[in-house]
Amino acid sequence: MEREKINMRPEILAPVGNREALEAAIAAGCDAVYFGLPVFGARAYAKNFSLEETEEIIKKCHLLNIKVYITMNTVIFEDEMEEAYALAKRLHEMDVDALIIQDLGLLHLLHHRLPDLVLHASTQLSVSKPNMIEKLKQLGVQRVVLARECTMDEIRACVETGMEIEVFIHGAICICYSGQCYFSSVRYDRSGNRGMCAQPCRMPYTLYQDNALVGKELYYLSPKDLSLIDQVKELEEMGVVSLKIEGRMKSAAYVYESVMQTKSVLDNKFRSKQDIEDLMVTFNRGYTKGHAYKMSGYDLMNPQSCNHQGINIGKVIGKRNGRLVLQLKHELNQNDGIRIGKDLGCHVNYLYDKKGKLTSHIPAGSVCEIKGPKQAKVGDTILKTTSVLVNEKVEKRIKETNRQIQLNASIVCDGVGSPLICKIYDQNIKVEVISKDVASQAQNRALDEVTIKKQFNKTKDSFASFASINVDIPSNIFFTISSINELRRNALEMFKSKKLKKRPIKEIDYVYKPPVSKTDRNIYEVMTPDKKMDTKDLWVCETDQSKGNITSLKGDVLPHLGKTQIIDGMNVTNSWAIAALLEMGYQQVVLSDENKLENISNIMNSFKERYGFDAPVLVCIYQHRRLMTMNHCVINTALKDGKRKNCSLCHQHEFKLKGKDKKSVICLGDRDCHLRLYDEILSDDIAQIASLKTMGIKNFKAVFLNESLREIQSVINRIQSLKA
Repeated sequence: MEREKINMRPEILAPVGNREALEAAIAAGCDAVYFGLPVFGARAYAKNFSLEETEEIIKKCHLLNIKVYITMNTVIFEDEMEEAYALAKRLHEMDVDALIIQDLGLLHLLHHRLPDLVLHASTQLSVSKPNMIEKLKQLGVQRVVLARECTMDEIRACVETGMEIEVFIHGAICICYSGQCYFSSVRYDRSGNRGMCAQPCRMPYTLYQDNALVGKELYYLSPKDLSLIDQVKELEEMGVVSLKIEGRMKSAAYVYESVMQTKSVLDNKFRSKQDIEDLMVTFNRGYTKGHAYKMSGYDLMNPQSCNHQGINIGKVIGKRNGRLVLQLKHELNQNDGIRIGKDLGCHVNYLYDKKGKLTSHIPAGSVCEIKGPKQAKVGDTILKTTSVLVNEKVEKRIKETNRQIQLNASIVCDGVGSPLICKIYDQNIKVEVISKDVASQAQNRALDEVTIKKQFNKTKDSFASFASINVDIPSNIFFTISSINELRRNALEMFKSKKLKKRPIKEIDYVYKPPVSKTDRNIYEVMTPDKKMDTKDLWVCETDQSKGNITSLKGDVLPHLGKTQIIDGMNVTNSWAIAALLEMGYQQVVLSDENKLENISNIMNSFKERYGFDAPVLVCIYQHRRLMTMNHCVINTALKDGKRKNCSLCHQHEFKLKGKDKKSVICLGDRDCHLRLYDEILSDDIAQIASLKTMGIKNFKAVFLNESLREIQSVINRIQSLKA
């Protein structure tokens, strides 16, 4: 049946970075959880679970009808693919519900070898258009996690492809298109595509125009947090299958509140002001409805701070006896965490009323005193960043909540000398258990329906409870209470075993042979069409659409899975990914800049050994490394209104962002106002052409950002002399 016809509610997908967050997600009512392992997950610094813990979690969740998705969403190098495949197979054997994957090579290999393993395409693949989804169907993908830059219309169009669509609805967002950020990799040797992002987007910068300061130090690249909790009914009506909450490194309180409040809205309940504040105090950088609702400028960004904002509860109005005097507009409790001004903070270990008397609670509208940082100034704002009451509330609810699935039971007995027969079942599973004892003739009080139901409802510590219990027994029989309890325990244990029974996995040999590419061209990419030169090589430029951007539907070269012959931008780091793109009909592939020479050599050797011909790849050997591609304009926001209409400032002047390390990045927008950041340092690897040729690489790419025609000609002459 089609999803709309059976009116399924979308699943609430919760992040669980540790055991406490897992228990919070379950208690709050999630439908699915996702987390990573110590390897191949895009949160390398989270407290990831071991394989043993993962198997235990899968069993626990499956008993409660909660799905488990594992993130294997990093790019994978050639010498890692065997390990990645073995891990995916082991997770499949554990009965994982799906793997969330970025790497096209891993998707390709798993599709061909483990056909029953459910594959979800990670948001790291930057999918925003239906044609991209159609390509991923060729790799056996059953669900796509859309790019967070998608508008509601784009989400709707993607749903109409028939693919399961998952959408982020709450939590942190990257300002760069996911999977398209190399800032951390280039500047800090910590690849975001490998789960080690140093978060340069959360650092302060100053803005320069033509080398003159035009913007003071701000967090120009730091967006607010996404929150679409109040809009989830619209996504439900649209047909979105899964509502995803970000936060594998967030607290249990954050997970509980975000899941619980999402469920509440889906259940047509109203979020109170207290609910909203309780969620805000767990973590927020200010909220935005994001690209889904076409937010831009300061509606999208928070340039003043990259930190947790909590809730504003008052300000410093004085100092007395070594204490700070606060005027509160919101309650404050002992052991709350607060931030004072921009950078100072403390826990409220000691709280005094306006008379200087120790207390544990100060109501809104009151004056109080605390022991705080001496550097605090009169007029500083006070933000509550942790709430002891919220944390205690969540801990209490987790402790008191015993989530169970609902089963039905039927208990019958034919009479004296016959056993009790118990059947328990749900929509999918049915088991039957027969008591060890047989009925005796009742001497005093006979067994009755009330007694049986009372004993069968003693499931407080079990994974299940009974929605209905039907009893059909004669009026003259007797069983001991212990016999009835044993029957209940045995029936539930049998049901549990059947529910957790693992299906045998299907593994087949890899026999795919990709077609030999018919395309053999170098690529010279320029930023403006007037700098093209007349050669037999492929010249591409975004202004004439021969080089498509992150959302283009077609072009001679595209950075995504659109209508083109040459793919440049899909983070290809292994030979299997090249095969995947050839399988989808592409002809040439630009290898990712994430590759070092050793990995390029491994890719080329493995591809030729497996398929019998040289991989049709290009390597970029001259460029200012692209660091980010974003659906936001720093320049227009800082110097105009943030609406990005009739601007073109970035093509009239040279703009740079300079960090505290005094290093700069070049800012330049494409024709659709996607701002790109480029490294100011030129990467000239033309001398590597000789080594690359010995690996079987015949074609190369060069990117010209601001070079003159003479400089371009000089670079091309160098390339041609070494390529010959």
